[in-house]
Amino acid sequence: MEKLLKNERIDYMYSDDLKIIQNKSSFSFSLDTLLLAAAAKDSIKDNSKVADLCAGNCAATMYMAYFNRAKYDAVEIQEEVVSQAERSIALNNMENRIRVFQKNVKDAPAFLRKDSYDVIVVNPPYFKVAQNHKVNPDPAKAIARHEILINLEEIISVASALLKMKGKLFMVHRPERLNEIAYFCLKHDLSIKLVQPYVSHRGENCNLIIIEAVKHTGSDGLVLRDAIEVHDKNGNYLPAIERIIRETKSDREKRQKSSRYYFYVLLCNDNSFYGGFTDDLQKRLKAHNSGKGAKYTKSRRPVKLLYHEEFKDKKLALKREYWFKHHNRLWKERFLREHKVNF
Repeated sequence: MEKLLKNERIDYMYSDDLKIIQNKSSFSFSLDTLLLAAAAKDSIKDNSKVADLCAGNCAATMYMAYFNRAKYDAVEIQEEVVSQAERSIALNNMENRIRVFQKNVKDAPAFLRKDSYDVIVVNPPYFKVAQNHKVNPDPAKAIARHEILINLEEIISVASALLKMKGKLFMVHRPERLNEIAYFCLKHDLSIKLVQPYVSHRGENCNLIIIEAVKHTGSDGLVLRDAIEVHDKNGNYLPAIERIIRETKSDREKRQKSSRYYFYVLLCNDNSFYGGFTDDLQKRLKAHNSGKGAKYTKSRRPVKLLYHEEFKDKKLALKREYWFKHHNRLWKERFLREHKVNF
């Protein structure tokens, strides 16, 4: 269990499959974050390189990562929020796939590789800071909602610099700023290809949009989709939104029937650690202790199972094993202590 600081709690995303640490009185992700992540995830392949700008506590990053094996870079400037993101990532065993940078998005081309990302997602500050306008007294909320540290054009310019040719930008924003978004996209070699509006109830004006823009392509061919209605007359989420927030019963039953894979750590007789992969923990442990598990453990018997993680995807478990093996002893000790393992 990751340490919780004052006013923090653990919430859940996508039913109970993803854990996220949030501050009770300050920054928390909202529905627009999940709508953005759901819109982008279908464009992300297992070998994609993805960046989440203005990432907050990485709710969108972890949601997207749940559905694929891609690698992610997240950029967020606020120290407290970055701390929550890093601990949440550890809670979900995604440290080998998500890197978090506590930096200003404006500087991203200096520490992230330009022209290299397949997909960029961004949930930017929605509101300009008008003269004499009072912003939220909570600095974390003010920075997240208002263009205090970065503005719309700067975000779009950075996204364009990081994307490879034909790479995609997904952005959630307010509809009243669509003119500016389209203008800045064209200015920075991005063409909007899709606009998805959302309405709280049918018949009301749109209050949220998600845009998909492509780098270095023709500006024609924009698709304006029918608005998606969020709530029914009683204020409950409609099925299209429920499917984003919660795994359906059929999908859950299918996943539970599928094979399970494990990354595991052994303590060997010489006090060294061994990281491995299997689809049957007990069978694999017996194999190690009989001398048939691995060349490394054959001469270091008996071995003891210290720790394991479960995955629904074989390649995710293999990636986790590879990541663990390629660290030194001190790092492995720290990893195990952070996961409450005594050795």
